[in-house]
Amino acid sequence: MPTAPDAPDAASNPPSTLPDGITDEHSRAATGWRRATSVVPLVLLSALMLAALLGFAGHETTLTVTANGATVTWHAPERIRNGELLEMRLRVISDERVGQLIVEIPIALWEDMTVNTMLPAATSEASEDGVYRFDFGPLESGTAFAMKADAQLNPDIFGPNAGTIRILDGDAELVTVPVTIEVLP
Repeated sequence: MPTAPDAPDAASNPPSTLPDGITDEHSRAATGWRRATSVVPLVLLSALMLAALLGFAGHETTLTVTANGATVTWHAPERIRNGELLEMRLRVISDERVGQLIVEIPIALWEDMTVNTMLPAATSEASEDGVYRFDFGPLESGTAFAMKADAQLNPDIFGPNAGTIRILDGDAELVTVPVTIEVLP
């Protein structure tokens, strides 16, 4: 009887345990830069986190200006990213009675911002000569007036929004506060 050609011995050549499409090259231990997780993503993430902690992505500031017997404190983001929500606070204290407290905010400062809330409500509001003008009525001597505005930055805004907030007693200027809000992408 003729003998068959040598058939592979099943014991010396076990069937492959790798899934279809995976070769021995895929299952080899990685060498060189592929042998471990790269440190590049970790370094980049750490740099971004450090920049955020140092205020490069956002930073709030408080400005206090005193003139003509009145002190104004402005608290708002100095640097913020577009699309975010923000809160702006204004506080006025006067040594003398203010007959008609008026707050003028330049339109350029609130450009491309959606103001959602402003408290307290002004007795009258106007938009004239490039400013929003809010009349809050009389302010007694030594009494603190606090105003708060909540807003959202529109996604298309980029760069600085700047202007000078004016605090008036009727038509007489009490205090001016130069404000800049830098918007990052």
